[in-house]
Amino acid sequence: MIQVRKLGVRCCGAPILDAIDLDLPDRGIVVLLGPSGCGKTTLLRCLIREDEEDRTLLVSGRVMLGGDDLRDPKVPVVRVRQQLGLVPQRPYPFPGTAFENVTFALRHTTRLSTAEIDARALSALQEAGLELAHHRTQADKLSGGQLKRLAVARTIALDPAVLLMDEPTNGLDPLAVVRIEMLMTSLAENRLVVVVTHDLHLARRIADQVHFLWPFPTGARLVESGPPDRVLESPAHAETQLFVAAAWNGAAALYDEDDEIGPLQQRSHLRPRPLPQSDSDHDRIAKP
Repeated sequence: MIQVRKLGVRCCGAPILDAIDLDLPDRGIVVLLGPSGCGKTTLLRCLIREDEEDRTLLVSGRVMLGGDDLRDPKVPVVRVRQQLGLVPQRPYPFPGTAFENVTFALRHTTRLSTAEIDARALSALQEAGLELAHHRTQADKLSGGQLKRLAVARTIALDPAVLLMDEPTNGLDPLAVVRIEMLMTSLAENRLVVVVTHDLHLARRIADQVHFLWPFPTGARLVESGPPDRVLESPAHAETQLFVAAAWNGAAALYDEDDEIGPLQQRSHLRPRPLPQSDSDHDRIAKP
């Protein structure tokens, strides 16, 4: 189990995350939800210490896994990234074929023989659902959905215990979304898969747990956690209620219930509800 304790992040002095406490299970699918810019991707980056490559970020707190604090400088970054693998929102292919993309990391991070590397790469490509016909295709010629699956194959070839996926279905057509969804479900059978997404339909279908973050003046905090049917259907907090209502009901969710929402040209007199900015604002927002 991963235990995130008091994780705080500031960028150039501005708060991004505020004392995040989060417990993640050994396997299954955990979805992180929240408005754009609230720090979900930053949270993933901190888990694998990618933030250390950005001097504008100041990070505090701990990330515990198997008794080790993964943020401890004494723990090698290579070891962290062998246990946690990140599939970015916009994966960029390396030069060469899809097969060569997967073998690249194995050649540079393991001491496996060439035969073992080839076998593991082939297994990862098959597990990621990339068709055999595309293994020798130049990676930059793959479609968006194929490129996402290649990025997954590159990551799972290293056999991480935790797979972090940032907006894995963003920009894909419905059939490609279904394939990625099936892939995530399959991968979660024997590892933890943490997914950042804005797609509540996807979250409701695949998630075992949902964690909702909301940006406050002191940085984003974890507002609500639980199974998807409760968090997405009966949220307890105003911030989650507003986000979920906007997802299910569109712009009407942003206006007071006693406003009559007519055609767009008749809405100029309407005033949207105030967005919550602090704990004291909970009572100011009407439940959707």
